[in-house]
Amino acid sequence: MPSDGYNWFLILVAIIASVVLVLINVYILVNFQHPEDRNQAWFPKFVVILGLTLAEMSILLLPLDVANRAACTESIVLSACNFALPMELLWYAVYMAMFVMMVAIVPFTLFYYEQDHDMSAWGKTVSSGWWIGGTVTVLALILGLCYGFLGYVDFPVTTLTSGLAPLGAPALDAAHKCIAPDSFASNGVSDGLACDANGGVPTETWSVRTSFPVYVIAVGSVLSWVLFICFGGVGIFAIPIDLVKSFLGRPKKVIAKSEYIRIAGKVAEQTKAVMADAREVQREERGTGKTRKTRRALAEINKRLVQLEEDELILQKMYPQGEDRDASWTVTVMGYYASLGGGVVCGIVSILWMLHIGLYMFPDPPQTPFLNRFFVDLDAAFGLLGTGAFALFCLYLIMCVIKGNVKLGFRLLLWTVYPMRLGNTLMSAFLFNVNLIMLSSLAVIQFCAKAFDGYAAETSVSDIFGQEIENLRGLGAIFRENVLLYIFFGVACLSAIVLGTDEVKASRQPRRNLDSM
Repeated sequence: MPSDGYNWFLILVAIIASVVLVLINVYILVNFQHPEDRNQAWFPKFVVILGLTLAEMSILLLPLDVANRAACTESIVLSACNFALPMELLWYAVYMAMFVMMVAIVPFTLFYYEQDHDMSAWGKTVSSGWWIGGTVTVLALILGLCYGFLGYVDFPVTTLTSGLAPLGAPALDAAHKCIAPDSFASNGVSDGLACDANGGVPTETWSVRTSFPVYVIAVGSVLSWVLFICFGGVGIFAIPIDLVKSFLGRPKKVIAKSEYIRIAGKVAEQTKAVMADAREVQREERGTGKTRKTRRALAEINKRLVQLEEDELILQKMYPQGEDRDASWTVTVMGYYASLGGGVVCGIVSILWMLHIGLYMFPDPPQTPFLNRFFVDLDAAFGLLGTGAFALFCLYLIMCVIKGNVKLGFRLLLWTVYPMRLGNTLMSAFLFNVNLIMLSSLAVIQFCAKAFDGYAAETSVSDIFGQEIENLRGLGAIFRENVLLYIFFGVACLSAIVLGTDEVKASRQPRRNLDSM
């Protein structure tokens, strides 16, 4: 490895990781998309994959930043180190790209996709352009005014002074902390207050204008934390609980073809009954309008439809299709045991995250470095092993956000807006939720940078979040006092209790058995 820090291997890792993420996002898109969107809506699909890739790459920039910094030996000053990757420029480029995606490209694609199908392509483009133009103008005015009045970083500055004395002078021999500024006149020794920051020297405020990208990141981080608290707080325990639940509720045996036909007929009959009830509610709405009764009825119908979709998926697994049914059933069983193993591993990771927050992030000073020390020890055992573990812990949080987004959805009061459903998600819902995930990634990055500031010290991201944003006028106190972090911890604990209680109650209820239909 070159001693100046230039490491070609990091560039290769970045390229490979980008390709892998794109392939994973294509897989997610194919499995979640609605049948109506197959083999069409190519541009929205490209935007969805690009948005998900940007959100995930922004998380993986953290370990890349750490590895880039670690490539330079400690004997070389940072300013003289020839790094392989210009991380600060990469951070700003990714953030600005996500900002453009969130405020312009994704909303434009969403408006275009939801326009009337009878409208011409030019008409859709003009209409969507007007909506986006107005939105961007309003956001630019708000950000511009806020940046003009509040776009300053207020650094606390303590002025320390000390006098001078020749070697061997009595003032130098008797000095404990510093030399009195007037030592040449009196040969006295000061009490140390003038050169000891902890000795009562008054602190002043030094204000400096921050850059516009940093201010945009700070404002976006506040909104991002709201989503991260809701989605990440729920997802951090929903992932292990749902994986274990999937194993416990697995089908235990393969059924015969005659049994498959009988159960499929029952599912079809129930589906027809649900559709008849839905048409009846629609007729009632046309006569009386939307009332509490019709909304309750529609919610119940939606719940029944979701249950029927789950029944259909289970039925397909209980009667494998294709030429080699035994092999298909074996793969299904192995998948459920993999789900159990993944649930146990994810549960351990979630508990480690909560312990790290309680032991390292809340106390001042921290009780223990905890995961920071774990990553350092892994690096000492094998190069880049700690960086890889660090990447997995950070990436796990964005997976928690995605899980919380799918499980909870974006709610306006009691109604879920653009829900994500396996095999039944329209491109409009994809675009909306990708925007939420990109916005949430800002908080995930800030959270990881603060949680692992011992391991990720002197990195470019620590300069952005650790110095400027925490001292930003008006917003810095929110991050500096860990207000949002305490809320996240509380929501995560509450979600663990609620999800665990729901599963205990569900286990006491008689299980829905397809064989008895």
